[in-house]
Amino acid sequence: MVKFLLLALAFGLAQAHAEVDGEWETVAIAADNVDKIEVERPLRIYLRELTCNEECSEMGVTFYVNMNGQCSKTTVTGYKQADGSYRTQYEGDNNYKLVHLTPKHAVFTSKNVDSAGTETNLIFVLGKGGPLNEEEHEKLVKFAENKNIPPENIRDVLATEDNRMTIMVISS
Repeated sequence: MVKFLLLALAFGLAQAHAEVDGEWETVAIAADNVDKIEVERPLRIYLRELTCNEECSEMGVTFYVNMNGQCSKTTVTGYKQADGSYRTQYEGDNNYKLVHLTPKHAVFTSKNVDSAGTETNLIFVLGKGGPLNEEEHEKLVKFAENKNIPPENIRDVLATEDNRMTIMVISS
């Protein structure tokens, strides 16, 4: 029985690794401190790729930020914690966790604590093609409300001009 459980766990980790690895793009971001995710703000990230080592003990996150009219590529590595979340440094201390994964979308919750000690709770919705449909958007609204993030603090990143500009810069 123990061998079966270990095999199931190994298969589950391999499956998660295969599903997380690859190209993704930021579809939507929500935050209780909405100022941090507005256009040209530090936590408005335009995600492009997730990489996970075999055990998913390290997760690489490659994204672009657009600050002061400059588009900059950034890669950080999150290290898995005992509770299954990942911790990294970017604009302060970040603790993020994958909470939902399908072949089409990945949803992460995150807590950022900046150098001033300000906590920002976030939701990042990543996708592999296209915006959220109405039903998916409604699920995001309910999830945000459950996380004490007002629905009006949800930003549709995929539809913004900055995201299209970032895609053009990357493609060039």
